[in-house]
Amino acid sequence: MHDPALWASWYLWLLAVPALVIGTLIRDWIQRKQPVRLRKRR
Repeated sequence: MHDPALWASWYLWLLAVPALVIGTLIRDWIQRKQPVRLRKRR
């Protein structure tokens, strides 16, 4: 019953979800640190 591939996928999901959240938070923080003039080229 204990499938290593299933456990690996579960661990990947459990690690990927917080990694995505932290990645988006860091990206948003970096964009907030940068001046708005650099982000919007109009």
